[in-house]
Amino acid sequence: MLLSYSPILMFLVLVLILLFYVKWTSETKVRLQNTNELFASHVSSVLDSSMKSIEEFVVQQMLTDEKLTEYMNSTAPTPPFTMYELTERLTDIRTLFPLTGDIYIYKISSQEIISNFGLIKPKDTFSDEDFLMRAIDNPEEKKWSSPRAYRLYQANAVANVVTLVRPLPVTSVVPKGYVVVNVQLSSIQQALQTVNSNASGYLELNDGDSSSLFRENTPPQSTWGISTIRSDYTGWHLSVGIPESEQKLMSVFLDAWTLPALITFLLSIIVLTYVTHRNYKPIEEIMIRIDHYALRRSLQLGKSSQHNEFQFIATALDNLMEKSHEYEAKHQDDLIIRKRYWFHELLTGSLSLSEAEWEREADELGIPHSFASSIVLVVMLDNRQQFSKAYNQRDQALFKFVVQGVLEEICRHHELAVWSEWKEADQLCSIIYFQDAVNEAKILNIANKLKEWVAANLQFTVSLYIGTTVSEMDEIRGSYWEAMQAGQYRALHGYSRIYAASDWKLNVQGDLYTHLHMAKGVVKLLRGGDSAWIDQFERLFEGIRRDGLSQEQTAEVVNYLFYSLKREMNDMPEEMMTVWVEPLRRYTPSAILAKELIDEIQRSMAELLHLLAESLHEWRDRQPQFPIVEQIALYLQSNYGNPDISLDHLGEEFGLAPRVVSKLFKAGTGERFVDYVMNLRMTEAKRLLTETDLPVQTIGEQVGYLQVISFIRTFKKSEGIPPGEYRKQYTRGSKEDGSS
Repeated sequence: MLLSYSPILMFLVLVLILLFYVKWTSETKVRLQNTNELFASHVSSVLDSSMKSIEEFVVQQMLTDEKLTEYMNSTAPTPPFTMYELTERLTDIRTLFPLTGDIYIYKISSQEIISNFGLIKPKDTFSDEDFLMRAIDNPEEKKWSSPRAYRLYQANAVANVVTLVRPLPVTSVVPKGYVVVNVQLSSIQQALQTVNSNASGYLELNDGDSSSLFRENTPPQSTWGISTIRSDYTGWHLSVGIPESEQKLMSVFLDAWTLPALITFLLSIIVLTYVTHRNYKPIEEIMIRIDHYALRRSLQLGKSSQHNEFQFIATALDNLMEKSHEYEAKHQDDLIIRKRYWFHELLTGSLSLSEAEWEREADELGIPHSFASSIVLVVMLDNRQQFSKAYNQRDQALFKFVVQGVLEEICRHHELAVWSEWKEADQLCSIIYFQDAVNEAKILNIANKLKEWVAANLQFTVSLYIGTTVSEMDEIRGSYWEAMQAGQYRALHGYSRIYAASDWKLNVQGDLYTHLHMAKGVVKLLRGGDSAWIDQFERLFEGIRRDGLSQEQTAEVVNYLFYSLKREMNDMPEEMMTVWVEPLRRYTPSAILAKELIDEIQRSMAELLHLLAESLHEWRDRQPQFPIVEQIALYLQSNYGNPDISLDHLGEEFGLAPRVVSKLFKAGTGERFVDYVMNLRMTEAKRLLTETDLPVQTIGEQVGYLQVISFIRTFKKSEGIPPGEYRKQYTRGSKEDGSS
């Protein structure tokens, strides 16, 4: 009976497979073409965005840079310091954009060239003069030039670049000069090669004159696999082609599968016939026994009835399987719950069973009840937020099951018993049992093997915390606690590492007060509009790394930064407070401290401070009185040594009432006039104390204190110690550093 229906079944399967493949081929072509067009559009958009960013940033700098405007309008010779400042600005632009090569400014009146390497006088060995003159003579040409050979000096090596030339000033009809930005063609090619490394398809970039900027791999033979995008911004053409191997896949299977399918079809019928006859005898024996059993049951009941063998078998098996599954499910659920419960009790040190009770419980749960020594190993999934976003709940559970299974397999390979449970969503805790003294090299080997296996076979990494060796069941809690303490160093030293309690000790080398004081200084500088806050912020986190602050201590420093910001907000005008509220609402302490690594915490905190600094700068630019505040600050920085400096003195100097000077200065810098002058004087005094041998009285006079007693009292109030003691401590510290 089975044999009679087999040809029909096989034929239907064959037809369905053929129809499926034809449909799959057509839809796959459409999807591949759409994907290819989307990829080409994305690459072109990224390239346009990079080039636009360079142009927009350069234009913005040319519009807003006062030094540059002053230089372009000036007819006097360029002072060396001004030339140096302009060179540094060009270097900053080049540093911000990795694609950017040399940048130089041409001033028409003096025919000077200022580049990021320095000043080029007229008639010097300037090798890009021909291109510059052509660009000046043809201002209507396209924004970005075609690829060209470029070098700034005759001695420089020739590099292929594309160039942007913009007049200066940017908004002027009659230019006074030009800014020239060169983007290295090799940087564009390297970026495109990186983008195409995973796709491994055909990719070609041509400019508007059909000059080739980049080409990788040969174009596919069929035209349907190529997508071309033209950039409205640069005029460049980007062509992307599907790899030839994917096109061949469309036809190879269709050409080669027919004959094997027919052979398989015939073999299936032969095998089906053979298997049917081979296995018929046991089935016949079973059916005979069922008939005998049904007949006997009918005689016992005193009635005769037709019986259905299949229904009889199905009913019996269903009842048996249902009871078995029900019992097994209840038993397994009970074991899982009990194992997790006792595991948590061991880690928290609250196990309430006696030794005999625990022995019976452990035997039933299948875990060791006695051991010579044991150690707690904690496996942490790195970057928990990214892991949760990348995978759904089902995939997360599967990956965690794999990690747990690999760890148990490695332990079995070392003939060690292990008890593992997921204590948290990203934390796998394991108790590894030893029947002898713990070999530290063995536990490190197990941890290293697991770390390397996960990194090589999964799309995420793990960090491992190793506790101390214990010999009693009650001491397992201590091993777990020490493993978690060692794991706090993950925030400082990064993911995919092993943190053993025997190697990582939480001894802070520096003074936490120093870091808090520096954090307060960062906020003060930011509130005063001083860009030096960026350097101090970098030094703050360098100190945190150097001194090895724990995760809790780092959180204390971050919270103090927020506390200082809120204190500064209380003294701000209401308009400025409103501007700061939105960034502080978006970047909360809890959101920043949720980051696992110190680099991520620093990056998020820097983003917040930059937003606050930019909003403060924009607000200050809108206030007409702030140029006066800047003039007052510059005056104080040059004349803080004058003992007659006061609000009355400044009022006479700038033609303002003393009360107006005090109010403007406080609103503009966030500091009182008295505190600002004292900080300037104390900074200079500390420099003189550490770098010169001048007497304390002389130093006090140089920084504006005619009476040495007043200087000593003010210095001690600011630094906590008198000037003489400060000099001794600095000298003693320098000697210790030299001897070490």
